[in-house]
Amino acid sequence: MWVVNFRAKFEKLKSWVMDSWKFRPSLTSLLQTTSFKVAMTFAGLFSGFALLLLLFIYASTVWILSYDADRGARRELSELTDIWFNGGVNNLNRTIIQRAATNSDSLYVLITPQGTVLSGNIDAVPMDLSKIDRPETSDDLRSVPIIGRGFTYFRGDDVRRQRGARGVFLAGPDGYGLFVAKDLGPGFVLAERIVSVVWFGSLAVLAFSVIGGYWVARGASRRVDELSRTTEAVMAGNLAIRAPTRTYKSGGGDEFDRLTQDLNSMLDRTEKLVQSSRTIGDSIAHDLRSPLTRLRSNLENASLHAKTEEDLQLSIENAIAELDAIVVTFNAVLRLARLEAGEGGNFKIFDLSETLLELAELYEPSVTEKGLEFASNIAPNLMMKADKSLLFQAIANIMDNAIKYTPTGKIEVSAKLAAANKIEISVQDSGPGIAANDRDNAKKRFVRLDGARSTPGNGIGLSLAQAIAEAHSGKLELSDGMANNGGVGLKVTLVLNSGL
Repeated sequence: MWVVNFRAKFEKLKSWVMDSWKFRPSLTSLLQTTSFKVAMTFAGLFSGFALLLLLFIYASTVWILSYDADRGARRELSELTDIWFNGGVNNLNRTIIQRAATNSDSLYVLITPQGTVLSGNIDAVPMDLSKIDRPETSDDLRSVPIIGRGFTYFRGDDVRRQRGARGVFLAGPDGYGLFVAKDLGPGFVLAERIVSVVWFGSLAVLAFSVIGGYWVARGASRRVDELSRTTEAVMAGNLAIRAPTRTYKSGGGDEFDRLTQDLNSMLDRTEKLVQSSRTIGDSIAHDLRSPLTRLRSNLENASLHAKTEEDLQLSIENAIAELDAIVVTFNAVLRLARLEAGEGGNFKIFDLSETLLELAELYEPSVTEKGLEFASNIAPNLMMKADKSLLFQAIANIMDNAIKYTPTGKIEVSAKLAAANKIEISVQDSGPGIAANDRDNAKKRFVRLDGARSTPGNGIGLSLAQAIAEAHSGKLELSDGMANNGGVGLKVTLVLNSGL
């Protein structure tokens, strides 16, 4: 089983990769995307932080160590210069030999006028002596300029560990030269390595940020392009098209997936409204043709054949009744249009149980008058936040249909609290019912099934009840009711969100 799931996920991922590879927008368009700009902004912020970090590390380690070493080397060179000036080269040579043997942090080189090393603890002066100006023999030793520099060297026989040092060089008027340096210690090399790692790491992160920003912008541009193509197709008149979704995890999905789902939901609703608006004129004309024809016939008969005032009064009353039916139809259409346009009504918290009991008490005489049995099973204290008048109208429409299409048997109203903060309101009867394949059509506006052609009505009751349910984040369901005399009955259920 897990192999099949793995293969299915792999095929989805493969399809996504192939689609992504086929999408190759221009580089200019990618550079202008928000995703790329955001990636570059963060890359710039990181680079700035890395630069500040480098400066801090360098100032707190390398620069301080170099400054202390340079100051120590100049101080010791000043001491040796006094010995050289007062005691000559021989006395200086003895002092260097002694210090080189006892001081492990200092480096010394005393060179002869010929450039050979006379004494010291390193092999040569780490400078290009040919570029150093030699003083005149008449110059004062203590006024000769001192030349400083940093360098690295391998100490003793350990050629694996490179060390850093900072030294100064003094060229004497007698041709001799003295170089004194201070070892920066192992921390200097470590600090330089840290600086190098941070530096090259920052460059690597910057490079990967550019590449990552390109791929992120490419993916975002692909999704935006899909949404743009969908909206262009919709504007061209294709309301059946939907934007592709790519959610590979259960309950997952990024902001583009959520946007795509919202867009598709909006297109579903738009398509439904447009289709309804395309057919509503024909439906209204078809449904009102009969009452308008009867109205004209009644008025014509009254005009031609009414002989007494009573006949004329009866014709007027019939005409008023026909006009009232037409007004009821138009009011129902207007309210349904408002609901489908998103005007849900006035939502307040109220006791649904109390409202349903009032409705049951109102309809019970009509049910029993027709010779039907009436029952109610309403749970107490069903509180919800909704438009009370809208719900009353929805249930009233369902009750009217139940009374109208139930010749014998029973009608029952029930309400209960379901799972997930839902409330179920049901009206079931023992009438002929509606075939399973006709139930979706029965919820459409102005649709009247064959069995309802002979009864008065406008075919909008269930569609209005469904619109009211959707306005309360719910739905209307049709199922079998109570069987009676060969009929399966009909159960109409409103599943509503309590809103609490």
